[in-house]
Amino acid sequence: MKGYVTQSAVKRICLSLLLVMVAFSVLAGCGGEAAPVYQNISADELIAILQEEKDYFLVDVREPEELLETGFIPGAVNIPVSKLKQDFSTLPQTGKLIIYCRTGRRSADAAGFLTGKGFNNVYNLKGGIVAWPYEKVQPAG
Repeated sequence: MKGYVTQSAVKRICLSLLLVMVAFSVLAGCGGEAAPVYQNISADELIAILQEEKDYFLVDVREPEELLETGFIPGAVNIPVSKLKQDFSTLPQTGKLIIYCRTGRRSADAAGFLTGKGFNNVYNLKGGIVAWPYEKVQPAG
């Protein structure tokens, strides 16, 4: 019977189309450059950077009132995550950009955001200030 398509032919056509779509999806994902990724660092790695290097910028992304509870790492600049995401133009584009918060969750979010905006050499303090066994400074006032 001419003009009729068998069920097995329909299955072969559907399978072929599915394979073509999968191939295009895989190839489309391979075409671009990989997004930059931030690096998690330990407290020991951070103290080494602070003691041995000069080209870094240390950012505490907690809310100002949180600094009263635990203090902050000497030399850190307080820029809460919400403000950082609104205006990151003041952050240096060169050197190491080190981000931390209380436990490392908000700073990981901020680090991912910044790498997505084109910042390189972004570091997140794993465990946050809670994991920081070294000197802490209490805010003035």
